[in-house]
Amino acid sequence: MATGPWAMPGPEVLKVAPGLYAIDVKPLGIPGFLSPYVLVGREAAIIDCGPPCSIGALIEGLKALGVKPETVRYVLATHIHIDHVGGASLLLDWAREAELLVHPRGVEHMIDPSRLWESTKAVLKEVAEGYGPIGAVERGRVSAIREGDELSIAGGPRLQVLETPGHASHHLSFFEPEKRILFPGDSAGVYISPLDILVPTTPPPFRLDLALSSLDKQVALGPELACYPHFGVSNQAVRRLEDYRAQLELWADVISANMGEPAGRILELLASRDQYLARALPLLEHFPMLKRGLANSVEGIRRFIERERGRS
Repeated sequence: MATGPWAMPGPEVLKVAPGLYAIDVKPLGIPGFLSPYVLVGREAAIIDCGPPCSIGALIEGLKALGVKPETVRYVLATHIHIDHVGGASLLLDWAREAELLVHPRGVEHMIDPSRLWESTKAVLKEVAEGYGPIGAVERGRVSAIREGDELSIAGGPRLQVLETPGHASHHLSFFEPEKRILFPGDSAGVYISPLDILVPTTPPPFRLDLALSSLDKQVALGPELACYPHFGVSNQAVRRLEDYRAQLELWADVISANMGEPAGRILELLASRDQYLARALPLLEHFPMLKRGLANSVEGIRRFIERERGRS
């Protein structure tokens, strides 16, 4: 079992498909919140390794799968937010042959994460401290990937790289064309799999126009499985993407008509029209991070509308 300041309660390893696993790494001790995905052949690749506090659990899960550190070829980042790849430097200390692959805008932030860490603390406050500081990645071990690139691991699948901005300007998604598996990161929202519901993840600086285009791009691929880092797998990928597109448009309409209302009131108004949100609201008192995330999502869309109105 991994030890150190980032070690957390043991992970749960879930088989998604042959050679594809999700590991519930339980950051901050919260199950069902974040799962890196592991593609395993003779080599391995990990999508969204998670924050520093859960790297010990991830390594424990990799060992349970029989993944050895020297076989990890890639650590892929859908985007560089701390909950997705903040622990990359710790994982790369264990997997010394692995390379971190991120959007071009993320490369320098992973090499020198000081600005990223300061902005993370400003937004997430005590949650950021719980996740742990973002460590620097050696320059020679991080590379940029772009739209149209393809990645493969020995004995495993190939992945197509998609640029899917909106949630973040540097957001990527990955598509495995043979089995039609999509890894949308946060571009497709938060999926609460036990309840089969979606909620937006649209914190500032969110771009609604780009998010909708990114969803259209992913729908056009005709995926069958959608693997959400937050959290779980849907075998109705296109329907979920289309549902999320409609949800974002609904949220934008309601927020646009109620710009001066506090976030709590806007969420009440949204819940009267959004069946997914209505089913999520009872969870808020038990999951304060979800409550905070939804308030931030309201704020992200509100600020986008304000910017667009300022341009007109």
